[in-house]
Amino acid sequence: MFKTLKFSDFSPTIGSSFQVRTEPDISLELELLEAVELNASTLNASTESSKTHSQSFSLLFKGPNEIRLPQQVCPMSHSDLGELSLFLVPVGLEADGIRYEAIFN
Repeated sequence: MFKTLKFSDFSPTIGSSFQVRTEPDISLELELLEAVELNASTLNASTESSKTHSQSFSLLFKGPNEIRLPQQVCPMSHSDLGELSLFLVPVGLEADGIRYEAIFN
């Protein structure tokens, strides 16, 4: 059954780990660094965001520098949220790890 994910699902999980399965027997740990609600002015001004987007938010994850995920849908698991798939985009390379972002709108 499909569940609509909301900001309130992720905000309590900031600082926790998500396991990403990169291959059937290999997983990668990502830490959720932040969850940010996006308002209509943050979204594309050419759309009627407040009417078409019930809740827009972004998630920022940090992963290790040793393994770089491409932009893709990643099957993930979390101890509280269970199994989910998120479209992750690499957005930065820092000394302490690679940043990935997921946007919900």
